[in-house]
Amino acid sequence: MISVATFASRVRSSRLVSFALTAAVGAALVLGFAPWSWGALAPLPMAVLFYQTRSESVSQALARGYVFGLGLFGFGIAWIHVAVLQFGVGLILAVPATVALVMLMSVFCAMALGFAAWIAPPMSGKRFSLLPVAWVLGEWLRGWLFTGFPWLQLGYTQTGSELAPFVAPITGVLGLSTIVAFVAASLAFGMSMRKRRWSILSLLLWITILLLPWPTLSLLSTRPSGGAIKTVLVQGNIPQAIKWQPEALQGIIARYRQLSEPYWNSVDLIVWPETAIPEVCRDGSRAPFNALGQRARDSRAQLVAGALRLQGEHVYNSVFDIGSGDFSDKQHLVPFGEYVPFSRWLDPLLRELGIELSDLTAASGMSSLPVGDIDVGAPICYEMAFGAQVAQFAANTQLLINISNDAWFGRTIGLWQNLEMARMRAMETGRPVLRATNTGLTAVIGADGQVRKRIAPFSPGVLVENVVPRTGKTPYVRWRSAWVL
Repeated sequence: MISVATFASRVRSSRLVSFALTAAVGAALVLGFAPWSWGALAPLPMAVLFYQTRSESVSQALARGYVFGLGLFGFGIAWIHVAVLQFGVGLILAVPATVALVMLMSVFCAMALGFAAWIAPPMSGKRFSLLPVAWVLGEWLRGWLFTGFPWLQLGYTQTGSELAPFVAPITGVLGLSTIVAFVAASLAFGMSMRKRRWSILSLLLWITILLLPWPTLSLLSTRPSGGAIKTVLVQGNIPQAIKWQPEALQGIIARYRQLSEPYWNSVDLIVWPETAIPEVCRDGSRAPFNALGQRARDSRAQLVAGALRLQGEHVYNSVFDIGSGDFSDKQHLVPFGEYVPFSRWLDPLLRELGIELSDLTAASGMSSLPVGDIDVGAPICYEMAFGAQVAQFAANTQLLINISNDAWFGRTIGLWQNLEMARMRAMETGRPVLRATNTGLTAVIGADGQVRKRIAPFSPGVLVENVVPRTGKTPYVRWRSAWVL
């Protein structure tokens, strides 16, 4: 007969093993996202999680969800530390900052499972029904609370599937999250109740869903608007370490001009990445803006490029039509990257630590850029992660230009995750996306979410492609995620 202490020790040991498995399952889910994109397997890790939570108390479910989140985000967004290192803070601060973000994001997973356990009794059909509902609500909440961080939403695992171009134009990425989560809950229910037939039918249903030739609603909901526009996307591949050094300015501009030179009079639009011109534009009359503006006005092509813009005492992250001087400012800034939240209290602390962060101003409204006879929406970098905001850009425009400087993320999976989200925005809005980045992944994305052309990362180059603008509104552009909620 074993002692009480021995029994308690074994219970604690088995609980630790169980939680370790949960963290590993959370990390395995990352394989469903880019660059691996094993989306067909995405319901399996979620089914394991729901199965483990089937009979747990509220506190146990909270812990289970939190550990799952640590595995998911600990593996899936570890690349954040590379971006933090770019500020010169060193690993001693970059790693804790990344860990803090992972821990915060894991809270949403904990809340989802804890909520389902609080509402529904253990081992009940009600719990298996509530688990996917709570999970999707958690993703929705994570997408806007504290300015939002919608990375690794479950629906992105289906970006490359036949299902995505059908569902995304109706409900957005959260609709795909809902489908994956309910398939997972159905599998977990079958395993829990020992109903093998139920589990087999659930798997067959999932396989059928993926294999059916779903119509591409993003193309059925919108229609071509005018003729094709011949475009050139330029990838400069400028190292972040030298980008803002004053002595590097002329060499950077020279590289972009050299790459663009053959196309000034043979294309309609040339696009340079975010802050491709590493200089603050005050009134457009200073070098290099005056010389570039004159070159664009003397040419057939319009030049659209990213730069910082000074207005009064405020600095904006902007995308310019260099020839005309029209611009569109970034609305959704990156916390701690482009502005400091709670700066009144945090600024003194950061300065004490020797950290100088930029403090840009967010645009107060949304504007478009005219390109020929059409209007273009121009979400900048981080803004492309927010489906509802991009839908606003698309509502009154016929083409989306997404400029970004992904040099912040180095050679990490963050590059591929950003491209994955851009593909989802194309499907949701029924708009082609021209994605011009500094180091990659520069790409032309069709309105169906398919990558038409792409430049290899970490090398300078140009991408030439004819793009047909589209008009009309998908259901998602009209109603966002209202149907899912």
